Amino acid sequence: LCARYSQRNLNYSIKKHHQWSVYTDCWKGLEPTHYTVHLLKMDMEQIKKDDEAEEEPPANTMEELLFRELAVLKLGLNRSAKPPFLLRYSEDSGRGLIATRSINTGEVIMEETPAVWGPKADGASCLECGLQLQDLSAVVFCNLCNLHFCSNPCCSSHPSKECKEMQKLIIKTDSLECLGKLTLVIVVLRCLLLPETAPQNWARMRLLQDHLEERKETKLQNLNQMFLVNFLRDIGLDRNYVSDKEIHRVCGILDSNAFESKTYEGLESRALFPLSAMANSSCLPNMTHVTRRDRKMVMVATRDIMKGQELLICYTGIRWGKLTRQKHLLLTKNFLCCCPRCLDPTECGTYISSIKCSQCQGNVIQNIQTAPDQQDLCWFCQDCGVEVEHKKVVAVEVMIGQILKLVNKNSTAHLEGASRKLGKLLSSQHYILLEMYMSLIALYEKREEKPERIVELCGIVLPVLTLLEGSSKAVATLRLSRIGAQVALLQAGNKEKFDWFEESISECKEAYSLIKHDVQAPVAIHQLKSILETLQEENNFTRHSEE
Repeated sequence: LCARYSQRNLNYSIKKHHQWSVYTDCWKGLEPTHYTVHLLKMDMEQIKKDDEAEEEPPANTMEELLFRELAVLKLGLNRSAKPPFLLRYSEDSGRGLIATRSINTGEVIMEETPAVWGPKADGASCLECGLQLQDLSAVVFCNLCNLHFCSNPCCSSHPSKECKEMQKLIIKTDSLECLGKLTLVIVVLRCLLLPETAPQNWARMRLLQDHLEERKETKLQNLNQMFLVNFLRDIGLDRNYVSDKEIHRVCGILDSNAFESKTYEGLESRALFPLSAMANSSCLPNMTHVTRRDRKMVMVATRDIMKGQELLICYTGIRWGKLTRQKHLLLTKNFLCCCPRCLDPTECGTYISSIKCSQCQGNVIQNIQTAPDQQDLCWFCQDCGVEVEHKKVVAVEVMIGQILKLVNKNSTAHLEGASRKLGKLLSSQHYILLEMYMSLIALYEKREEKPERIVELCGIVLPVLTLLEGSSKAVATLRLSRIGAQVALLQAGNKEKFDWFEESISECKEAYSLIKHDVQAPVAIHQLKSILETLQEENNFTRHSEE
């Protein structure tokens, strides 16, 4: 942490190192350990080089602590990176990231390496790439530690320090069931081994909230104790090395802070990005994240951000309804969201959670919830004022959920029919309908069918998503889907309306630059970009010839 101090404060900061590490651990409710002190033993020559360009730590005790915490968290960034934000504390939302300058839409705010990474799967998966393993005879095992992989290249990529620590455990390889259990706990296990495998990443992780007290005696903690903790003991993780409490603390950190991603091929993973996790939540975020193939996570501004404004992401499903969002946040993050969208019964005029009034077909909205115990507040029609009990609204959503179970999600005819029927019960921009429309867009695009319907559905979904998310990854993907459908119509001979082309060129460039390296990006976006460039050249040539 000395590396973040100016030269004249170097001696002072060295003197205070151990005192600060103990103070920080105690402030977090943790026992001081040699790992936090170990982090401070950095190469002094490199420290002197880094110090020249850094500002002095603030004199205020809290700000000084946050300054030093940010220094640890920035270990996940490129050494030359100068992120445009500071770490600040507020009574309402705790620690958060505050912009130190104006940030433009589309600007990269930071690129962070994961402190820990692992596959997220129901069964046995490769511990390096996440590929599902179906045949035990085809599994490649490390000769030293017995960890399982899908191929020799993945096995060779296995870090040597991790391999050394895994050799101390008793890892069974006799069935896919055993491999599946290890896959389920591998992220927790890797976190627990960080003091030996990557002390700097351990220090980054220890700065995250664990909500240990709030999780005590809950069903989730009891389940973790029964399965996860017992499994780790069975494979030889010694209580003298890691206590049950420490295992539960890591589980709390992961549940509260981990980011999940899914590749275009369907491979799911879970990772910790401690600095990115410091961003607070809002259902109207101004940042989106893109996970690259090299596992780095890139935070990008989805709206213009002013100096002094807080940087925000969304911890829950941004396209979910309010009831679902609030329930998820209370269950997993232990707080009630009070962002502007959640405090607005119309949700910024989208009516994304509203059902239709049975009397006048107006939008039925809920009174504002300001406390966790107010989830059953009454609903009322905005047009005629008739009141609807909360349990009746919930009953409608439950009934719709049962209907959707009967719908074939791979049938465009079924989805189209169900959306028409549900449109009689739900607001035109209800989140259930939006999700169905997005599923239809994906199916039509995959099958190369009905480009005119894709354009129509994108016209319904995009305005809502743009309002709620800004220029997010989902918005960029939908814009490319719409452009692809318009190009398909053009190639099919429909040249009646060509006024979309010029706007699509700029939209494509912005969307492509955002998601081109994303693990979820479809391969077709590169082809679409090439087609648009060719069309642009032909269009310019035709215009030049006419002139």
